[in-house]
Amino acid sequence: MRPTRRSILQAAAAASTVSIWPTLGAIAGATERGDRIDSLTDIEATGLIGVSLSWFGARHTPVATIETLTEAGWSNPVEITADHDHGPPDPTGREHGSPVLRTDAVAFRVTPLPRIDATGLRVHRIHADPPALAIASDAFTTVSPVAGLQIIERHNWTSRARRDAFDCPIGSSVFGSGCRADVGLRHGVIHHTVNDNDYDEADVPAILRGIQSFHMETREWDDIGYNFIVDRFGRIWQTRSGALHDPLTGGHTLGLNAESVGVAVLGTFRDVDPGQPVIDALAALLGWKCSLHGVDPLGSVVVRSSGNEFTEYGERVEVAAISGHRDNQATSCPGTALYERIDEVRIAAAASVPLFGHLSPRYFEDRVDFDGWAIHRSAPSATVEVDIAVDGAPWKTVRADVTVDDLSETYPAAGPAHGFEESVPITLDTRAITVTARTADGLTTSLMDLKLYATFIDVEPHRFFGPGVYYLKANGLTSGRRAGLYEPMVTMSRAEMATFLWRFMGEPTAPRSSQFDDVEADTWYTTPVDWLLASGITVGTSPTTFSPSDPVTRGQMATFLWRLCGRQLSGAPTPFVDVPEGAFYRDAVRWLYALGITVGTTPTTYSPDAPVTRGEIATFLHRLALTPDAWTVTERPAGLSD
Repeated sequence: MRPTRRSILQAAAAASTVSIWPTLGAIAGATERGDRIDSLTDIEATGLIGVSLSWFGARHTPVATIETLTEAGWSNPVEITADHDHGPPDPTGREHGSPVLRTDAVAFRVTPLPRIDATGLRVHRIHADPPALAIASDAFTTVSPVAGLQIIERHNWTSRARRDAFDCPIGSSVFGSGCRADVGLRHGVIHHTVNDNDYDEADVPAILRGIQSFHMETREWDDIGYNFIVDRFGRIWQTRSGALHDPLTGGHTLGLNAESVGVAVLGTFRDVDPGQPVIDALAALLGWKCSLHGVDPLGSVVVRSSGNEFTEYGERVEVAAISGHRDNQATSCPGTALYERIDEVRIAAAASVPLFGHLSPRYFEDRVDFDGWAIHRSAPSATVEVDIAVDGAPWKTVRADVTVDDLSETYPAAGPAHGFEESVPITLDTRAITVTARTADGLTTSLMDLKLYATFIDVEPHRFFGPGVYYLKANGLTSGRRAGLYEPMVTMSRAEMATFLWRFMGEPTAPRSSQFDDVEADTWYTTPVDWLLASGITVGTSPTTFSPSDPVTRGQMATFLWRLCGRQLSGAPTPFVDVPEGAFYRDAVRWLYALGITVGTTPTTYSPDAPVTRGEIATFLHRLALTPDAWTVTERPAGLSD
């Protein structure tokens, strides 16, 4: 039986809530950045560490050259081509070239090449801010996760925090301040950063800040894209923010970022050997990361793509456990000289990974099913047990002895009986499931470290939408867009909004109406729309259309909620400069603001024309249910439109 409004209100009032109600912001619109250039342009380098270019069109061939002036004179020109193989694409459709960075630059010279398929060339200045940190290289703080591995901590080169990430690629969820793989690390990708190789040790922090500035300012990513950077001296730098042991999603291999770790070598290695210190550092770092998550550096894995030039969204792709960037996309990265030494990295890394395996989860509303395998490299016939813990408490131990059909092809010495399968029940309050492989001689490796909230892997309690989604799920108002995924940052349609409101009010019956030509008699939203119309909550977008597929705007959402609760009139002013007198949503927004149900997208804006996300509607409905004063019916005003 569906809950009534009274039971919904009672359940919401009794539920635990988060006391912070942050601003519900729409996704920021893209803006033009950089200066337009059409001919040879010299740029003074004062206050800059580099420049980059962007343009429309020309994805695979050079559009310009950049030269750098130092005390030694002008450098050789660097051809700039599109770098569209790393992180999220520019929402405006612009292509971006890799930045040209130089700590001792006096000037940069940009020379456009004649092209008929490249337009709107812009130059982006990469500032040296923040200024160099006053930390001597011999005073850098490091961590040593395992013997022989030293990682320079992030705070030694930057004080800049990662921006919050709200939308993660397939196979990852929003936890902490960014995205993390839902099952753990699956593979590592090696890159080079394509800057000059003649930097000194003291130059490295500034170059890292330049890369970070390019990624965060010019590309508008949440953080520097690489998880780690190795300099030419063999020093390993923590670059992407977050716990070192976590499977953090990066911005280094478009489509395959979710389940990978990206390690870039600082410099250009097309025909310059990286040197043994670099190879040793890569092997130590990737061996450690692989050992944490049960990945065989010598093997291959199947991962889920979030889409790029060569793969579709959701497509399962086989990749090498340690690969060069060019193995996955049409790029020369990480340079031929470095690429030719990746086998050395794999072999050396494998020495530190004696126990490894794989796991594939399947999500349901009430459980998580998974199957996988695990094997001891040096003792393939040895017993491997799999420990499953739920919310930190031991739940079950199973023996890895289920037949795995395809295991013998890759590991012939293992035989057919190193697999396992299990089904773990979950509830609204299940927060974590971990799966750990263990051998009799004490070796362990993590095969899954899954985080959940309200049965979803893409929702967490401290996000603005967390309590709202929990409330919707607890009261049977949503099952997510699919099992395991609520997708809080997906824009809602008017049909979805109608259905949420209908469920919120207990799924009332309504007479069938034929007023809207675009609402057929047998759709999943037919009854909700009929009810909205019969209740006077909607009059459609025209006398004969409801526009079910159109996105709901924040102005429309406010109006729907206001009419739902009785159209109270509030004389309280709002600080929102974008809610003018005479707007159809003016009274609704005033009402929401007076009740504390909205605080706007900024202190002075409500953003009435911005689309509503699934996270926002969960939050608004939750707040509405917690606000008894919202439910006072008044006389219906005339002249409605939405």
